[in-house]
Amino acid sequence: PGAIFGRDFRVVQRIAAGGMGTVYEAEQLSTGKRRALKIMHAQYEGDDRTRLRFIQEAQATAAVESDHIVEMVAAGVEEESNTPWIAMELLQGRDMKAALAERGTFTRAEVAEMFRQLCHGLGGAHREGLVHRDLKPENIFLADPRREGIPFTVKLLDFGLAKLVQESSTQG
Repeated sequence: PGAIFGRDFRVVQRIAAGGMGTVYEAEQLSTGKRRALKIMHAQYEGDDRTRLRFIQEAQATAAVESDHIVEMVAAGVEEESNTPWIAMELLQGRDMKAALAERGTFTRAEVAEMFRQLCHGLGGAHREGLVHRDLKPENIFLADPRREGIPFTVKLLDFGLAKLVQESSTQG
């Protein structure tokens, strides 16, 4: 906490860790806005293929036009450490796994709303030729809604294992 990363982000606290990186809550100094900052694990710094996948995650996800995909704000490589990073919108709420553990079940109407929003996000990804490949409750986030009339906004997270359909078909 307190460290400045990428010259524009002050780390507030650790949120989660995944296979390719750790996600922190950070303050974007240039805007004053809170963001989620994903920093690639140091163990992959010398692995060019993993570095490329990490950066492609930001680029591919940013191309998807859907309110149900986590918004990419910026991405880059931190000069001092040569570490790739991705800045995303900071979500309030909980992932589906935590929500299920907390409440046990959802109503039929809630499930229908989840699937409606999830399909919108996946449809947007598929139109860009992007396949998620790691769809699980931990990667489906139920964000607090920003508009009236809906109980949550589904946000699809972690396209780190995503594959472009064209790339997948040429590699077999």
